[in-house]
Amino acid sequence: MNRDVVLQRPADAVLPALGVMAPALLETPVPDEVGERGTQLLRELGADTHLGGSAFNVARVVALLNADAAHDLAFFGVAGRVDGRYPHREALAEWSVSSDLVQCSDAPPATCLALVEPLGRTLLTALGANAGIAAWLEANHLALASAIAQRDIIHVTSFLDPAAPLLIARILQSARDLNPDIAVSLDPGMGWIAPGGEALEALFAQADILHLNAEELDCLGGRGNVSTIGAQLRPGWLIVTRTHLAATVHRETAAGFQSTALPEASPLPTASVVDATGAGDTFCGGFLSLYEADPAQAPAAAELGFSLARHKVTVSGPLSEGTLAGWVRPDIGSRQAATN
Repeated sequence: MNRDVVLQRPADAVLPALGVMAPALLETPVPDEVGERGTQLLRELGADTHLGGSAFNVARVVALLNADAAHDLAFFGVAGRVDGRYPHREALAEWSVSSDLVQCSDAPPATCLALVEPLGRTLLTALGANAGIAAWLEANHLALASAIAQRDIIHVTSFLDPAAPLLIARILQSARDLNPDIAVSLDPGMGWIAPGGEALEALFAQADILHLNAEELDCLGGRGNVSTIGAQLRPGWLIVTRTHLAATVHRETAAGFQSTALPEASPLPTASVVDATGAGDTFCGGFLSLYEADPAQAPAAAELGFSLARHKVTVSGPLSEGTLAGWVRPDIGSRQAATN
């Protein structure tokens, strides 16, 4: 779980003041000291601060869409302390999301300094409490596997710790040994995809659903390689790819490989794109909210996720009950998707 500090300013205008050399429009790990110093500097420059983190953002969206309490939600992870409190756990409780297996750390939460400009975002991420994630995963292997096995679906997102993916894959296998029917939704991000290797292969072998943006899909060989990627996942796999303009659901069916593409939306006016931080997580949250209720409706779930993500980029900060009020829920299925 993160503390996101978001400033609408190009990286080259801020990085020198931080004394950090980092590539623009990519994510770079930085020491906690830089995270704390950067938080103070960006706030002085007018940055907004939000509770975030990929999995936390997904939980937020699913909870917002769960007004009828149709889903029994739980969160697993490590929470950092801010001013003597654990705001992430407090938020989860407010959303009726169980946090029994959220460990409270004395360290601050991971801090993500986001410098936003028209072409994208430069992210500087300090580990904070997430530095202890590998030890937590190892110490709680059995408890996590048992808790996950009681769920219908588990959504997994990445950590910067290189030891985490293989540890998570082993926990997922233990959970599957207890409950073979559990579905694993995986959003690995470039942090896990780019290094590749044994850990990524182990995670793919546990995944029923794989979420990829355009950059991640290209890194794995592009659209023409989807069936090869799918062969690394579990039988009956589902791969959901997304761009700024559309989403496509690829799946293995009894009749063979099938792709269902949503029609492309018109590009948003540049002036209306305010904050893209967490848009991919918003997509995943919307998708999972509908998919869990009816897995046969995967294309409709992708349409819901895309609509929410498109709305997310037009508002500053994560979605909330207030900003969600400005979203017009799509007439799911009204746009003719193309299947081949």
